[in-house]
Amino acid sequence: MDQSTDTASPQAQILRITGQLLPTRCIGIAAELGLADHLAKRPMSTEELASVCGAHAPSLFRMLRFLASIDIFHQEDNGTFRNTPASDVLREGVPGSLRPMVRLAWQDVVWDTYRAMPTAMQNGTPAFTIAHGRPFFEHLAAEQEIGALFDASMALMSGPENDVIAKTYPFGEAETVVDVGGGRGGLLGAVLTEHLNLSGVLFDQQHVIAEPTYLEDAGVLDRCELISGDFFSSVHAGGDIYMLKRILHDWSDADAVRILSSIRTAMSPESRVAVIDAVLKPGNDADPNKYLDVGIMTLLEGRERTVEEFETIFTEAGLQVLRILPTPAPSTMSIIEGALA
Repeated sequence: MDQSTDTASPQAQILRITGQLLPTRCIGIAAELGLADHLAKRPMSTEELASVCGAHAPSLFRMLRFLASIDIFHQEDNGTFRNTPASDVLREGVPGSLRPMVRLAWQDVVWDTYRAMPTAMQNGTPAFTIAHGRPFFEHLAAEQEIGALFDASMALMSGPENDVIAKTYPFGEAETVVDVGGGRGGLLGAVLTEHLNLSGVLFDQQHVIAEPTYLEDAGVLDRCELISGDFFSSVHAGGDIYMLKRILHDWSDADAVRILSSIRTAMSPESRVAVIDAVLKPGNDADPNKYLDVGIMTLLEGRERTVEEFETIFTEAGLQVLRILPTPAPSTMSIIEGALA
């Protein structure tokens, strides 16, 4: 055994995790103040930065010095600060920007939710509902600023995943793909861009499909039909493939069966359903989706599922699982393909 291997004590293992609260908050403050945007112009002293963003210069210096010690910003020999690759993604509007995801307003929503977790662990109610007095999606609809930050965060995650999914599943064998709960068309746009023979249907609520932003950006809107509806009641018929990306994990098993049952009614014997979601690894195996599962538990009635749990809800909806296709990085999801039972 290599004696130089770092063997952290149990105490150090715990403290390394719990100690991440302070850098998380500092990153949020940096994003809120727009420090990376200011430093994109040129290196600046903390006095200059404090002047343009309305901060207390000595406090700002100490925070930046700390962040620079973990490679978020860099302090020059003359005392000025500049961006690093890590701080660059805190800029507004740059490709891969994390700013919406780490800004203080969204952090506060998350932290208030986490404060309610002890109560949630006792009664099973989502911590978000306890903390904010209404379910997650109702709150986002009522609080436009928070809803916009959430949408921007999800778009950031979805972009790279969509390209991977479009290349992994054999969509090209079909003619029509129906994206159920497809939002503004990010995944459908990627699929139609990759497979030029396809036409698509974007199926979601009326106020969502009214802005098919990603279909327009991808230049594929002319190959799409926009149809509004409620996937609990019925889904557009006539599709060869019915996609559901990160939909079922938002809902309880009973509601997931209702959604799949609606799709089953719309399917032909040749149709396929492609559920794109996390598939949990068993036991103690390391799995980022186990982190995601607890995150979902704090927000909603839904859950991430194991292979066996997917097979159960498919069976209850009158479907059968045909195969499960893992997707390569950066996605951590799989494609659960099903057909009529």
